[in-house]
Amino acid sequence: MQYLRQILTLCCLALLSTPVLAQKLVYSEPDRNEARQINFEIIGQYGSNYLVFKNYRSNNYISVYDQQMKLVKNTEMPYMPEKTIEATFVAYPNHSYLFYQFQKKGVISVMAVKLDAEGKNLTEPITLDTTITGNSSDDKIYSIIPSEDKSHIMVFRINTKNERRFQFKTLVYDKELSLLHSTQQLGLDMGDRNDFLTDFNVDNHGNLIFGRGVRVGNNDNITKFFLLLKPLKKDAFETRELKLENYSLDEVKLKIDNHNNRYLFTGFYYPGRKTTIEGVANAIFDKAADNWVVQNTVPFDDQMREDNRGQNSSKNAFNDFYIHDITIRSDGAFLMNAESNYTTSRGNFNPYNRWSMMNPWMSPMDYYRWGGYGWGSPWGWGSPWGYGNNDITRYHAENIIILAFDKNGKMLLTNQVIKSQFDDNSSKHD
Repeated sequence: MQYLRQILTLCCLALLSTPVLAQKLVYSEPDRNEARQINFEIIGQYGSNYLVFKNYRSNNYISVYDQQMKLVKNTEMPYMPEKTIEATFVAYPNHSYLFYQFQKKGVISVMAVKLDAEGKNLTEPITLDTTITGNSSDDKIYSIIPSEDKSHIMVFRINTKNERRFQFKTLVYDKELSLLHSTQQLGLDMGDRNDFLTDFNVDNHGNLIFGRGVRVGNNDNITKFFLLLKPLKKDAFETRELKLENYSLDEVKLKIDNHNNRYLFTGFYYPGRKTTIEGVANAIFDKAADNWVVQNTVPFDDQMREDNRGQNSSKNAFNDFYIHDITIRSDGAFLMNAESNYTTSRGNFNPYNRWSMMNPWMSPMDYYRWGGYGWGSPWGWGSPWGYGNNDITRYHAENIIILAFDKNGKMLLTNQVIKSQFDDNSSKHD
């Protein structure tokens, strides 16, 4: 469903800007030599070819397709170890960088390789950083985030062994993969285990931006929220509080507006500390003005609630919706899409609620595990396995709503797709 949501958002963006041209859809034929469980990532287009990275168990290779999506060849990657934890690509017009992690004898290393337009390595793998864990695990601890213009690439990890004070390590590179700045140990006081961090972004100046929310007790609602910014050349965080008046927040999404040097935070909101989603709250921080220049709430009307109620009452119509993708135009206007996601159980135990469905606390080996850059929600739904052989968790993906706002957070239009999907023991609806 991730790709469907993104396509629908881009279509709405086109309707707001330019006339829509007819598109031709071309797809590749299934490869009978590939397993159904194969992992893949689209690297990008180079000339008349498309490159797709594929992984199955210890086998890693790049498939090269022509413009008609016919397989031209597969480029093997023998330099990658058999047990690679994760591979991430940052693509440029004539080349790309591959970043991957692996563990050997209790040490996790993050590596980088420069690839040409056919997926062949132009350089030997270089080690960017290592971390001694002392444990054997297949979980990643490093995240790689490029800026929107890819002039800066950040490699970072967060040590959460002390849950009250997280320790950041950041490495920032330019597009030639030359190190611009490193911060070895930067502490962030979390205060309470109910504090959480939003998705992380790097702006076109190399600054790290994210948000910190505070939840009181076992309440899911965010009652305090802070913008955190780590400037490229500084080893300290700058903090700006967003005052919440008469409402609390759900999960908060971050998107950088590099055209206007602004940071957008958006999420569903609740009236006071109630548990019924009322609408969307938007806040925009202007870096030049060093201030919040937009803060508003946009309630959903009765018709939207009735159209998207599903199995809920109209009052609770949006309690199962989660914001996934945000797109910002050059003039500061933006679109977002949200999808109804929930679980049901046909066994004796269903461990999921709204908080656990988007819970960011994934800390293998005392390290904060974040999903990477730009692919929808970083939280994930986790694995349903391990709760007993008689328990089957069904994942539902239903209606999609698309919301368009102007640069001041005012609602311009809404659209929706009515659908119903589910899968047993898997949250992957792609």
